[in-house]
Amino acid sequence: MSNKTPLIGENVIFTGILRSTEASDLVERFGGNAVVAPMIATKEIVSSHDLSLLQSCNLYDWLIFTSQSSVKAFHSKMVKYQLDASFFTAKIAVVGTKTASAIEDLGLSVNFTPTIFSADVFVQEFPEVVSSTARCLFVKGNLAKDTIKNGLSNHVQEWTIYETVELEENKEKVENLLKNSEKCSIIFTSPSTAEVYHRSIGASFGYNHTTVCAIGHITKNYLESMNVTVQVMPETYTLKDVIVKLAEWKGRVQ
Repeated sequence: MSNKTPLIGENVIFTGILRSTEASDLVERFGGNAVVAPMIATKEIVSSHDLSLLQSCNLYDWLIFTSQSSVKAFHSKMVKYQLDASFFTAKIAVVGTKTASAIEDLGLSVNFTPTIFSADVFVQEFPEVVSSTARCLFVKGNLAKDTIKNGLSNHVQEWTIYETVELEENKEKVENLLKNSEKCSIIFTSPSTAEVYHRSIGASFGYNHTTVCAIGHITKNYLESMNVTVQVMPETYTLKDVIVKLAEWKGRVQ
């Protein structure tokens, strides 16, 4: 097998939300077939209090974003109420380079990001550079765990700005692919995608004939708690890195 196409004949299934084609394009360059079949989607939560919540951001010292989805919903409200980046005075902390890029695309600056793209590392490193008296607003989704709020000694207010919904139509698509294909790799980007997949597909189909990839140790630990073996997890928690790691792994074992 050519080293340039280590994913030849491989169906690489993306179960999370793709914000760009970078990772799927990389699969194709490695010879694989990228299957974009998210198990979930996000939906902005619209409230009559949105304007006052946006304005109240300036009452905080820090705004915290841990996903691109929260940035997307935040931006939607900025556009709706005609507020630009210059309005906001708080510093901004994020988890992950993609979240940071999304913030910077709005004209805002990122002032803190943890060395590992995970909330549990965030709560360890954030206090090293920020006073415990700093007031924080965590802009989040409805499935976000309480790691940020409970893990920091700071006063942390939460704004649930989007919700996660299941996508039924992609479940059948993935089921048919698993039935008819011998070579499938599945990428899980979060415990929520893994939970939906396992409940609707994985528990019945099993994982013995698939290569399981996880982004982040939290996702990996969640899968392993369900007795699912994770073969691939990159050191840097991005989709691009998981594809590179998968290509390296396939090149070694085949």
